[in-house]
Parts: sequence; structure tokens; C-alpha cells
Amino acid sequence: MPSAIASVIIASSSAVAKVFVIGAIGYASANYPKGNPILPPYAMGAVSKMNFYVLALPLIYATLASSVTPEKLGPLWFVLVSGAVVICLSYGVATLLGKLPFFHVENKVDFDALRVAAAFPNIVSLPILIFPTLCEYAVVHDAFYEGDPDTSTEVEKYRSCVDQSNAMIFVYFFAWNFLYWILGYPILVSAGRKRQVHSETSASSSGGHLSVPVCTVQTVETAIGTESNNDDEGDNKQQSSYEVEDAQAEKNSE
Repeated sequence: MPSAIASVIIASSSAVAKVFVIGAIGYASANYPKGNPILPPYAMGAVSKMNFYVLALPLIYATLASSVTPEKLGPLWFVLVSGAVVICLSYGVATLLGKLPFFHVENKVDFDALRVAAAFPNIVSLPILIFPTLCEYAVVHDAFYEGDPDTSTEVEKYRSCVDQSNAMIFVYFFAWNFLYWILGYPILVSAGRKRQVHSETSASSSGGHLSVPVCTVQTVETAIGTESNNDDEGDNKQQSSYEVEDAQAEKNSE
């Protein structure tokens, strides 16, 4: 048993490490070389959209369409139930943590959005990347395989593990969407409207103008006046030097 647990931990760490490597490459491309990164800031939006529409969506739909069948969805009812339980539990834990002094969030609008973010994490792209790596390990694909392990090859076990994991992701995705559009989305919309009303109220109360302290204005005026006086003094000194030079020239000519 300890060896099996260690194998699962190693498999999980290896799968998650691949995701971190991908993120590290993106981070390095966006920040290095300093001053002239490989991926400049103005290109990030276009690259992100291309990644989502051209790469992520085809990966998601191709993976799910190739492995999810109605026959496989029937026995996975427990994933649907457990997905709903996990989401509600995450929302409840985030709510309880927000009551503690150390985790307390003063702004209720931000706290509502934070609870939704804690309850609805990434549920498709990351699992599709992580589960195939997990299925590479015998301790994982043997547990998923439902056929005869003595007459099956490692490749068959691996493919069966990947197909079952993708079907589980699809079912969990259904539970995620069901609760998100019923619970999460209305909370986010309400939080966004409250934030917009608060911003408009703050802007109207300030008159839509930038208020500058009187001391700042006086400081600027003093600096401008000092600079003008310095310029005038410089001009006077330069004019005096010219007059002295002219008088010296007249004296020499006489």
C-alpha cells in the first residue's frame, strides 16, 4: 500500500509539473529579455485569443467527442453528484473563511466574486492535460481498467484509462455548468453591477474632475515663479556682462 500511494503521488506530481513547465515558458517569454521580451505586451491579447479559439477549443471537443459515449455516461452518475457537492462545499468553505479575521474581506462585492472564483475552478483544459499523464502510470490505469488485466496490453489499459477520465471530465463539466449558470453567474453579474454603480457614484460625487490639493497648486506656482525669477536674473547678469564688455571695448579704442 505505501508503494502504491507513493506511485500515485509521483504520477500526480509529474502531471502537474508539465502544466507548470508550460506556464513557466509563457512567463519567461513575456518577461525576458528585460526591456525587449519575446512576447511583447501588445501581442498577449492576440496570442491568448488564438490559443483559446484555435488550440484549446479543438483539443477539448476532439478529446471529449472521441471518448465520450452514452454507454459510458450511465455509470458515472456519482461524478455528477460529487461534482455538485464539491462546488457547493468550496463555496461554503470560502464563505466560512471570509468570516475569520485573517481572511476577512472588507468589500462585500469583492468577497462575492472571490467566493465564485473559489467554487468554480478550471475544469476542462487542465484535467485534459493532466489525466493522460496520470494514466501513463500502471498504478492508475490498472485501477481504471475494467477488462481482464491478464489478457490486455499496457496500451489498451492506457487508452481505456484516458477514455474513462475524459468521460468523467465531461460529466463534471456538465455539473459545473449547471451550477455556474444557476449560482455563480448571477452573483458575478450582481457584483459587476454594484461595482459599476459604485464607480459612477464616486465619479459623480467628485464632479468628474480631478481634485488637486491647494498646497500642490501653490507648490507648482512657486516653482514656476522661482524658475521665472532665475531666468530673469540670468538675463540681467548676461546683459550686464555685455555692457561691461562694450565699455571695455570703447576704452581700448580710445
